[in-house]
Amino acid sequence: MKFSILSPAKINLYLDVLDKRSDGYHNIETVMQTISIYDKITLTVSEYDSACNEIKIVSNNEDIAWDESNLVYKSAIRFIAKADIKFKKLLFEIEKNIPICAGMAGGSADAAATLKLLNQAFSYPLSEYDLISLSASLGADVPFCIHGGTYLCQGIGEKLTKLPTLKDINLICVMGNEPKLSTVHAYSELDKKYGIYCKKSGDYDKMIDAISKNSISDISSLLYNKFEDVANPEVHKIKAMLLDNGAIGALMSGSGPSVFGIFNSEDEAKKAFSSMKPHFDKIFLCKTV
Repeated sequence: MKFSILSPAKINLYLDVLDKRSDGYHNIETVMQTISIYDKITLTVSEYDSACNEIKIVSNNEDIAWDESNLVYKSAIRFIAKADIKFKKLLFEIEKNIPICAGMAGGSADAAATLKLLNQAFSYPLSEYDLISLSASLGADVPFCIHGGTYLCQGIGEKLTKLPTLKDINLICVMGNEPKLSTVHAYSELDKKYGIYCKKSGDYDKMIDAISKNSISDISSLLYNKFEDVANPEVHKIKAMLLDNGAIGALMSGSGPSVFGIFNSEDEAKKAFSSMKPHFDKIFLCKTV
């Protein structure tokens, strides 16, 4: 049996880091949005004469881990344990299009897609509540990726509030060429800069109001990401380039280093894309979904 699913990337329209918790995690307030850059995951399930399950991962991208450290593998192991599935051979083929380590939740999106694929393949043994609970143990972004769309995420990202879905906003996403500052390092740099109790900097209430009104101009003016305070210099150069090429707002996503720009029209986005494409290996013309 073979099953396939598309897993969309995400951007953060708003991201504020509030404080560091006693467990080492940070409380955040963020508005996440799925976009039309997709990985494709295909699952082949076959009977296997063995005393244990076998999981294999292959991909078109040699930079991703194909072993137990891969979030797809971890998701499969936890699903199998929760659903009590035995004696199966699982082959996951990952067509990787979302940039790796870019602040676009590529790994989390694939983890969420894996849980949904397995639930479909085995005739839905787990409820939606079970999937969400399972996803939270895999990473802070994974519960959001189970849902997709537009959400306010709080706590460490696991407290989700549905917002009106933003669709068909024209975007360009750019992955810079400088090395990524790891998420752990990015949080550490914020702690050094602000202490463990960061001052609330943005205003997500205004962002939520702009989203409820579907006001692209207001959304663009309210874009905020505290991680930009510790981002590498290339991030700010890309933002300036997007704005110079007609974007009405631009922001780094997550802990970076990907940057997105919002455009008033598809024609304007295409024009900017053509102008910027020669300068970057990874640049995407896409929309909110």
